[in-house]
Amino acid sequence: MREADVEVRLPDGVRCAVALSYDLEMCAGYQPDGVNHGRIIPEIQKYTLDLCEVAEAFDTQLHFFFVGNGFDQTFDCLKEILERGHVVDNHTFSHLPLLTDDVDKLDEELSTVNRLFEDRLNWKSTVLRGPGGYQNGLDDRPDNQEVILRNGFKWVSCRFDSTDLQNRDYVLASPSSDTPYAYPTGLIEIPFQGYTDRSFFDNLYCDSREAYDIWRKASGGTAVVDGWEAPWTADAALDEWMAYNRQALDYAYERGLLWVPTWHPATHYYHDRKNVALRDLLAYARSKEEKVWVCTVRDAAEMISAS
Repeated sequence: MREADVEVRLPDGVRCAVALSYDLEMCAGYQPDGVNHGRIIPEIQKYTLDLCEVAEAFDTQLHFFFVGNGFDQTFDCLKEILERGHVVDNHTFSHLPLLTDDVDKLDEELSTVNRLFEDRLNWKSTVLRGPGGYQNGLDDRPDNQEVILRNGFKWVSCRFDSTDLQNRDYVLASPSSDTPYAYPTGLIEIPFQGYTDRSFFDNLYCDSREAYDIWRKASGGTAVVDGWEAPWTADAALDEWMAYNRQALDYAYERGLLWVPTWHPATHYYHDRKNVALRDLLAYARSKEEKVWVCTVRDAAEMISAS
C-alpha cells in the first residue's frame, strides 16, 4: 500500500520539469533468446555517447539506469558518461524484477551493482529503476522495499501505469494522475509516466508482429547499417513519437508539472538511426516562453525530498 502523496516543488523560475532517463541495456524484446542483459554491443554504446553529445549541446544532463551484468564490457562507456557530467544509476544486476519473491537475490544484485559502481567508477548510486515497470509499483511488497532501503536507496522508480495505452488522452494525463508518493516504509516512488519508447514503437506502432519475431530470432541484438528501418514498425512511427513527446511536454507545461519519461538507447538505435528524437524534444523545450528544465530523476528526487 502507499502511505501518502508527496509534494513536488519545482525550482524558482521553472514552469515545468522533464526528468528524462534511459534504461541502458540490451532489451529482451530485441534478443533472440528473450533475455535482457547489460552486455551492450559497441554500436549501441557509441549511440549512447552520441545521445550525450546531443544533450550537451543543450546544456542538459542525461540519466542512465544500467543493468550491471555487462559492467566489464561497458566499463569504458560508463566511465566516459560520468566524466562528461551525466548520471548512471542501478537497474539491478540481471534485470531482476523488484517484485521478485527472492528478496535475498534482490539484496545481492543491488549490492553487487552498487559495489561495482563504487569500487570501479568511484560513483555512488542513489536512485533505483525497477526493470519492466509494475502497475502498482511496490505497494504490496514491504519486504522488497526494506531491501531497497537497506541498500542505500531513498527513491525508486518502478511504477508504470499501463491501464489504457491505446488512449492517448489517458496517457498524456499521467503526470497529473500518477504522481510520486511515499510507501509506508518511507521509500519514495517516482513513477515513470506516459509511453515508453518500447511500448510505443514495438507495440502501439507495430504493424507486423510476424516481421518483428522473424527479425528478433534471426538478427536481434546485432548492429544494423545506416538507413536500416525496423521492418515491423509503421512508417510514420518516428514522426508520431516526436509529436507525442511534444504533446506530453505541452501537457506538463500548461499545468506546471513534473513529467518522467523513460527511453532506451537500444530502442532509439533501432528506430531513430539518425538520432533526431532527443534533439527534437530538447529544442522544443527550449522554444517555450517560460523555462522547461530537462533534468535527471535524481533532480526530481531532490524536488520531492525538499517538500
